Amino acid sequence: MAWPKEIPCKRYPSDLTDEEWEILEPILKKADPYTTGRPRKVDLREVINAIFYLNKTGCQWRYLPKDFPYYTLISYYYHQWVDNNIMEQINTAIHQQLRKEMGRNENPSAGIIDSQTVKGTPESAQESGFDGGKLIQGRKRHIVVDTVGYIIIARVHAANIYDGHAARQALTALFSIVDSVKKIWADGGYRGEEFIQWVKEQFDCVLEVVEKKKNRRRFSSVTSTLGRGTNLCLARSLSATEQRLRAETYIEYGSCLYGLNSTHAAKNL
Repeated sequence: MAWPKEIPCKRYPSDLTDEEWEILEPILKKADPYTTGRPRKVDLREVINAIFYLNKTGCQWRYLPKDFPYYTLISYYYHQWVDNNIMEQINTAIHQQLRKEMGRNENPSAGIIDSQTVKGTPESAQESGFDGGKLIQGRKRHIVVDTVGYIIIARVHAANIYDGHAARQALTALFSIVDSVKKIWADGGYRGEEFIQWVKEQFDCVLEVVEKKKNRRRFSSVTSTLGRGTNLCLARSLSATEQRLRAETYIEYGSCLYGLNSTHAAKNL
């Protein structure tokens, strides 16, 4: 009996599609140009595919499948891109394209800041802490999104750092990328006149704390004013560009790459 032929399929679900690479390739070439030395032989698309594979599977660098470039090369590009803020530049470029396609200004004028605590791993023990409010031992990710729900900036830190303190780092990073934000909404964890005044003095931006209503059990996200995607859930857009660019091409920067930087770097190469 002959062995049945396998049905052709995509190699890995995390791989970039041709349409996604068509959008990402010019952005990457502009953010990380190669102008000196011999012509680059490595396939940058395969480098990104390998990084996405690492993020989705959580495997160690040495356990990357052999059909990817050698793991040391992937590690080199990953750390170079993180250290030189290439990931942030890619995220910003895609973010601007999406907003422009939706008929909005490329740079947002308002945003929402919030944080989420997640349980840590053994590799993150050195940067881990206990969140007394959530009763979780682990790390906390701070994210700033626009009013549509697209990530502008993300920062990861120990969970025991108070939101008002860690938000200073997140906002400093935010205004190093875009200086057009004039108003930021936050929940009660960011209350405090000193912090609000600091935001005003440093960035000429108004921080408005949206308090939870007495009769509500959950935080109210003023969706009637801002529209969809205001509670830090990354809203699915009807934009054709975003439909082609799956979450990996712009959320990866916030949810994965900072995590890889601390988690995988701690594992032996």
